[in-house]
Amino acid sequence: MKTTIFTTSLLATLSAATPLKRQSGCIVQTVMNPNSNQAKASIQQWNNDVKNVNAFLNAVPNLINDEDALLSEARMALTNAMDEPCQLMTLASQSAFIQAPVPAFDCAVEDLMDVFEVHVLQNLMAVIADPGNAEVAQASVDDINAFRCCNVLPDVDILFINSAESEGIANQVPLSVGREDACADIQCTKKCKAKQGANGT
Repeated sequence: MKTTIFTTSLLATLSAATPLKRQSGCIVQTVMNPNSNQAKASIQQWNNDVKNVNAFLNAVPNLINDEDALLSEARMALTNAMDEPCQLMTLASQSAFIQAPVPAFDCAVEDLMDVFEVHVLQNLMAVIADPGNAEVAQASVDDINAFRCCNVLPDVDILFINSAESEGIANQVPLSVGREDACADIQCTKKCKAKQGANGT
């Protein structure tokens, strides 16, 4: 029951906190309580968003001294990153996970809510606000990489796996997302475990 209350409260928070993103920042609009086809479309779009943000992060070393190119690519990355909360709302609102909560799923949703805006969106905005400042750009990208590699992308994997299995589409969608190159050199302790039990272990 506690987890059900958390999930319901979280959806209310998501709906209230991100109206602009849902209206103008979504590439694929949020669907509350999606059917299997809508969940499939959401997973596929989110996977595409991740690929595009990865491409930007991988390209930064070659862009950091080219202000115009960095600005252009950062804006494209932000467009895709801003779509990710839209897809989070879709998958988080699946009735199966509200009626029969899965601790790992709820952990991943909560973690994304905690870190995504601060460590991904705000850092991309910082790059866009001052693209000629290589120090700011590098620090922003380093923080994005740290939280994407250790929190965001593992959380997305959990949402994809659980959603795909619940909707019977595990053979039709990716069950994990790619990582940017920097992840190979970042040591992580994951907050959420794919098979996390009710007691968090």
